[in-house]
Amino acid sequence: MPALAHASLVGADPVPGAVLPEAPAAITLRFSEAVSAAGPGISVVAPSGRPAATGPVRVGGRTMTAPFRPAGRGTYLVRWQVIAADTHPSRGELTFSVGAPSPTPGGDELGADVGAVSPAGLLLQGLARWLHLVGMALAFGVIAFRVAVLPDASPRQAARLDRLVAAGIALLLVSEPLAVAAQALSLGVVAGDLVVSSFGRVAGLRAGGALLLWAAAGAVREAGRGRAALLALGAALAAVDGLAGHRVSGLPDAASLGLSAVHEAAMAVWVGGLAAVLVTGAGARRFGRVALASFAVLAVSGAAMAVAHLNGPGDLAGTPYGSVLGVKVLAVGAAAVIAGLGARRVEAAALAGVLALAGLLVSLPPPR
Repeated sequence: MPALAHASLVGADPVPGAVLPEAPAAITLRFSEAVSAAGPGISVVAPSGRPAATGPVRVGGRTMTAPFRPAGRGTYLVRWQVIAADTHPSRGELTFSVGAPSPTPGGDELGADVGAVSPAGLLLQGLARWLHLVGMALAFGVIAFRVAVLPDASPRQAARLDRLVAAGIALLLVSEPLAVAAQALSLGVVAGDLVVSSFGRVAGLRAGGALLLWAAAGAVREAGRGRAALLALGAALAAVDGLAGHRVSGLPDAASLGLSAVHEAAMAVWVGGLAAVLVTGAGARRFGRVALASFAVLAVSGAAMAVAHLNGPGDLAGTPYGSVLGVKVLAVGAAAVIAGLGARRVEAAALAGVLALAGLLVSLPPPR
């Protein structure tokens, strides 16, 4: 069964709300997909309001278990934090009682959570992803422009394009520590606890890819050739981003990752190429054809993912994911209309908004 995005709790022992005659020896949680523990993974607050003793957490696929030592009769609060195999964070809580219910002990207020993470963490996740997407566009979209649209750039134009690529690489590097801080804030854990998770591995691959691009771009600039080969690195980084994206239920993982990578690459070519036109003042006519092709790929791949992630049109208004997706579709359509009118700077502003919405969208759990 293909992995889905954002692990959700599907079962627990003790059952949430249960009143037990005797305390359980362990607490077991079952999730909708494979997870790893974030921070302690499972923590328990005793009826007294103090932490209850739990042993080391054991994780096996979709199941997470911690030995439990009771601390009297009454109601216990169980809190959990996990990272899904596709790097998305989730947290939640449940209660059970031993002997008889008592007032629920205090814990973090999770009622305001969006997508099973803190609102502040979600916004910071969106910001980190936005910076990453802008970096992808300025780095690889500009390189694609140089290869396909302006291969004979003048020295002055080439210098301006090189500065755009350098800015893109800088954004790619800056976005990763920010993403780590966002993930930690989302779950309420220490950032160091995330290094060995699936999220930490993807963040490392992204940072490594940005450093490799920095070194390779410098070598290409000195040699004066080999620029097209850099696009292969862009394709690899887009595939890495697919590892942290929403899988499509019913498709093999490879196909799902490919669809996500193509969608991201099309947007990078459009946004990066537009930035290149603005700073060089050249290649606008030829880039128009490239932008049109990018828009077509973006629309088809986006529609396919929307159909896969939504249960129906009602999700566009009834879920946070659907609402953000609806606004994003409208923004992409507006950007396309503006592009047709030739208002390049307004188009660039609209596309910056589209990337911000995309960064938020990938941080939210789809309805299915």
